[in-house]
Amino acid sequence: MAIQTFTAAQILTAAQMNTLQANDYNQTVATKTTSYVLVAADKGTRITMNSASATTITVNTSLFAAGDTLIIQNIGAGVCTVTAGTATVTTNGALAVPQYGGGELYFTSSSAAIFFPTGGKSVTRYITNFLASGTYTPATGVTYAIAYMKGAGGGAGSTAAVGGNSSVAFAAGTVTATGGSNFTGTIIAVGGVVPAVNSGKGSNPSGLWNAAYAQIGAPTGGDGAEIVAGGVVTPGVGITVTVGAGGTATGGVAGGTGYVYIEWFA
Repeated sequence: MAIQTFTAAQILTAAQMNTLQANDYNQTVATKTTSYVLVAADKGTRITMNSASATTITVNTSLFAAGDTLIIQNIGAGVCTVTAGTATVTTNGALAVPQYGGGELYFTSSSAAIFFPTGGKSVTRYITNFLASGTYTPATGVTYAIAYMKGAGGGAGSTAAVGGNSSVAFAAGTVTATGGSNFTGTIIAVGGVVPAVNSGKGSNPSGLWNAAYAQIGAPTGGDGAEIVAGGVVTPGVGITVTVGAGGTATGGVAGGTGYVYIEWFA
């Protein structure tokens, strides 16, 4: 039940005592079917959202005091998002509450609260592939991402370039997978298979190299470096993703382009 106010020397009835005791086991539940703005009377209660569409529960200042709590749960198919109105709301999880999810809203002051998500949250793994350079923009509630990347392969030919670097510009600093080395030499005849796009493989031509190399069969360009690195991200703020270009080659074979894919959970 909602918090009640009693006066000095007031005598509680049996019904009042039973109601107070019942609240220890069964909080007062207020079911909402549309977006809702919290009021002071919600302190100590359980707000249940039940809507097929997306909804919000808005938190404003000067309604609650430090130490006040309330429970928010969602039984509807629509995602319910705990939203900061004039108050500040922080969390180490997500403020978006899926169906059968919930959590406790704990006030640290009259103007700030922390949302602690509890059981029922469904976490889904997502992968964003970058086969070319672009921008990764974290979704709502996503504060950490993991980048898997490989630099491009180096080329091999009479003139050849190293593979390009692949990188992700996290807020704390850019992480980079370097491109593979090149190999330069004069080729008499050229064959071989061109490395696949986004393989990060170095050039692997076959052919006859000139006498200066005293060999039959071509040396290869180096493969790009492959790394995994994570970093803090800000929802809605894009970060630059660079996919390395394969090392070019004249009279030989170019290296394969690199790749980046980003893993995140919500």
